[in-house]
Amino acid sequence: MEPRRNTASASTTTPVAASRVERHQHLYLEHEEGTVTLLVSSRSRILDGHRKSYVLRQVIDAQVERTLFKIHEYFLKKHSIIFASMFTLNPGDAPAEGRSDEHPVPLPDVKADDFARFLSLFYPSNVIDGDLSTSDEWTSVLRISHRYEFDEYCKLAVQRLETLATPIDRILLAREYDIPNWLENAYYDLCVREDSLTYDEGVRLGMADVILIAELRQRIRGAVMRVALPPEQRIRWMIFSRMNATMTQAE
Repeated sequence: MEPRRNTASASTTTPVAASRVERHQHLYLEHEEGTVTLLVSSRSRILDGHRKSYVLRQVIDAQVERTLFKIHEYFLKKHSIIFASMFTLNPGDAPAEGRSDEHPVPLPDVKADDFARFLSLFYPSNVIDGDLSTSDEWTSVLRISHRYEFDEYCKLAVQRLETLATPIDRILLAREYDIPNWLENAYYDLCVREDSLTYDEGVRLGMADVILIAELRQRIRGAVMRVALPPEQRIRWMIFSRMNATMTQAE
C-alpha cells in the first residue's frame, strides 16, 4: 500500500468537558497508580537465563466523540508511528494531553464504535476466538489502523476482510484504502454470479463500475451462447484487460 499522509496528528478539536462525556464501559481502566505489570517467566533453558517483565506504566485518556477511553500508552506507541510521535511532543506550558479526564487526547473524525472495536484487539473479552467476527467489525479495524498507521493490524484486517467482505465491499474498500489486489477477485465474483447487480449495489458502486460490470457480464455470457462458459483463466484475463483499459482512459 502507498504511504499515507500523516493528517491525524495535525487535526485538532476542543475536547468536550469531562462532565459531558461518558467513560467507556469496558475500555476505561480503573487503577489507582495506572500501572499493570505483566510478568513473563520460564525455565532458563527456554529464555536463556533471562526473566522478562513488561511494565505498562502510563495510561492515556483519549476522547472519541463523546466517549472517554483510558488505555495503556504502551500499545499505542509500540504499534503506531503516529501515536509514538504524538506522545513525544512537548506541550510547553499547556497541560499535557492524555494524562487526565479533563485534558484527554482528542481523536477527531473517528467513531467511538470503531475505536472500541480496534482496542478489543489489545483487550479481548474472548481470548480464544477474539471479539471480532463480522465484516463491519473488521472494517472498523481497517479504518483505525490505516488512519493511525498501525501497519501490522492493518495487514490483519485486510487478511480477515478478504474472506468476510462482500465483493461490493471489497471494491469500495480497495479503492479507499489502496488494496489493488482485491479488485480482480471482486470483479470476478460479480461477473460470474447468476444474479445481476441490485439497485442498492449499483448505487454504492457508482455508474462507472455498474457499466463496467454489465459489459463484462455480457461478454462472458456471449461466450457461453457461442460455445460454453469460458474457463476461469479466460474470464480473469477479460476482467484484467478491461480494468486496465478503464484505468488508462481515466488517466
